[in-house]
Parts: sequence; structure tokens; C-alpha cells
Amino acid sequence: MNARTFLPLALLLAGCPTTGDDDDDAVGSDYGETIAAALWADDMTVTLDGDTLTLADDGVPDHAVLEAYGLMDGSTVGVLAYDYSMEIPMNPVMADEPTDTSLGTIGVAISGGVYFNPYEGDGTTVAVDNNFDVDGIPFLDTCNAHPLPSGTDFHYHGVPYCITDEVDAAGEHSVIIGVLLDGFAVYGPQDVDGEAPTDLDECSGHEGPTPEFPDGVYHYHLTETAPYSIDCYAGEVDVADMGGPPGGGGPGGGGPPN
Repeated sequence: MNARTFLPLALLLAGCPTTGDDDDDAVGSDYGETIAAALWADDMTVTLDGDTLTLADDGVPDHAVLEAYGLMDGSTVGVLAYDYSMEIPMNPVMADEPTDTSLGTIGVAISGGVYFNPYEGDGTTVAVDNNFDVDGIPFLDTCNAHPLPSGTDFHYHGVPYCITDEVDAAGEHSVIIGVLLDGFAVYGPQDVDGEAPTDLDECSGHEGPTPEFPDGVYHYHLTETAPYSIDCYAGEVDVADMGGPPGGGGPGGGGPPN
């Protein structure tokens, strides 16, 4: 991973946003600059315009992927490029009630891949708990990731170890590894002191200090136990206008036919 520098780190940390200010649901004025300065892949286009962050890429992550992934019909598929461009609000607001994440893209990873919720196309099969292989070719790789049956939309259903192993340090809180479509940041499985978080809400999020926001901010964690990915948006999100690449979580549930 390579840092895409927008502002000097010292300047960012001097004015780190918190949830609070005059509106308990608001983030600080420097929130967007901090998210834009995360370790986004070098081949991504990262543009901050006011309160909107635009992320564009060809969908092929900047880490190694397998030559082939197993599919539920017993065939295999490789990873193919596709172009996406997503606009994400940098003034996220906590919603009165959470919104369930749907199949398909729910956020963008710093690698250029995208995040999906925990489930496959049937909406109930948890991908990480139902991995299988086709003649030794896995459905999910060690990054908890795979493409759609079309080969596009390379996505993560859980902790993307091929990212976190590169950017997180033992004994420390995870760093930003992406952002959900509601605008709140996504982190790996490590909370303060490198321990697993114990106070996550139903959306796998909580408010607390992070390396980028030492005064505390609401953020999500991908976890090493169920649900692995994120079941709901804690922030306000327009489900009818979320945009992003098409596609669900893949066909059906379970493994390939015998």
C-alpha cells in the first residue's frame, strides 16, 4: 500500500474531527481531508470536492489475487477489470435507525476492491463460514475475497488480510482500510492496544479513538468472528441513490453441486 498525500500528517492530526461539535451527529470540518489522505492505492483516483469524496478505479486490487476462483456451479473464474466511480459523503450523519446493507457494493477498500456485506446471493449464506473449493481452487481466497461469477466486482466479505497484514501493526489500533457508502470509515479487526473490539453495535461500529482520529469518531470494524463484514449502515444513506457497481453477492448458497 502506498500513501496518497493530500495534507501534511501533522496538519491533519492537529485538527482531527470528532463526533460532536454543535451537532452530536456531525463530524469535524477536516474529516474529508483525513479520509482522502488514507493509504489509497496508487492507481486509484481520489478526489475531494467540498463534502464529497469521489473514488474511481478499475476494480482490480493492488495486492495479489488468484488466477482462478471456484464458483457454485463447479466452474471457475478469474478477476476482470471494470470501471467504477463512487461519490461518498464526507459529512456523514448518524441515522435515527440503521439501514440494512444490501447485496452488492457497500463500500470501497483502499486496495481498489470493494466491500460486500457478509452474505451470498441468497441473502442468508455467510460467505466466510461457507467457503469451499473446486478441485483445489477456493471460493474465497485468504483475503476473504473473490469476484462475482462475471469476474468483475472483486470484493471482500470479511477481514481483508492481504490489506491489514500490510498496514496494521501488532498491539495498535487498525488504520483506515476504506469507507462505507454512508461516509464512515472502515477499519480492520484491531481496536485500542490491538485487541478485538468488545463494544460494537449491530452495524459493527462504535465511537472511539483511532490513529487518524485520536479524539474519537464513529467508525466500523471488520471482524474475525461473525458477522465478519457489515450488516447495516449506521449513518444516513440514500438506498435509492447509492450508486456503485452493480451485482449481488453471487448465486445461491452453499457449495457447488456434487
